[in-house]
Amino acid sequence: MWQWLSRAAVSDETADWLAECFSWAMQNFDVKRFRESTPLVLPTNDFFPKKVESIDGMAQYVFGQVVGYGGLQGWPWRLVPPSQFVAMQPPLLGLNPAVRGDDDVQTLVPASGPLELLMTYTPDQVAKPQDLVATMGHGVAQHMLWQSQLTPPGGQEYFLQAAEVLAVFMGFGVMVANSAYSFRGSCAKCYNPRANRLASLSESECVYALALFCYLQNIDRRFVAKHVKKYLKPALKSAYRQIERHPGTQHLQALAA
Repeated sequence: MWQWLSRAAVSDETADWLAECFSWAMQNFDVKRFRESTPLVLPTNDFFPKKVESIDGMAQYVFGQVVGYGGLQGWPWRLVPPSQFVAMQPPLLGLNPAVRGDDDVQTLVPASGPLELLMTYTPDQVAKPQDLVATMGHGVAQHMLWQSQLTPPGGQEYFLQAAEVLAVFMGFGVMVANSAYSFRGSCAKCYNPRANRLASLSESECVYALALFCYLQNIDRRFVAKHVKKYLKPALKSAYRQIERHPGTQHLQALAA
């Protein structure tokens, strides 16, 4: 009768994979930065204080904040409008995602192709900043994973999902969770699918990954709950409880300590 009070946030298999992803991330994508200088980026003026009037200007500003919080501001990024973006395989630049930050970035001349990493944005998302931040964080994480040339847990077919976990690992979990699902609402005229983020993880998986980040960073659940959508608060609580019981949590805490 009361089993619902302790139901799991995600399946055991999913919890195992997400724990494996965090272990893999800490071993390959700068655990020192994770434990010493990775903030939980929040949708507040403290993290995004500047107001920009133009769509392109706002996109450029948000992208600069994202790569700054991610410790990748020294990489050769170029954010372009959709009309100037051509989807192609990015060049391998010899960048080292195992060490993030201004002082440790080294760029090698690629064998071919331009010495830059192109990114674009969806103009409609500028009106939904959390979707924009999460989309950019996911895109940056994909570049980081590609430059590493590592195989993510589960294999290359999990590339996008692992990159989304990396975005959470870099501190963007609140926005990733809040933008994983967008309710259509009752008014079709108010619904703009172009403004919504295309998530690679389910909403419950995003919430669990956020909880895992916060648990390893010793961030109180009640503080995190203030910044997630109201209906996600019970799932966040369940995720914390499941993480406490998970057999791999002690190993992750040892890596993060």
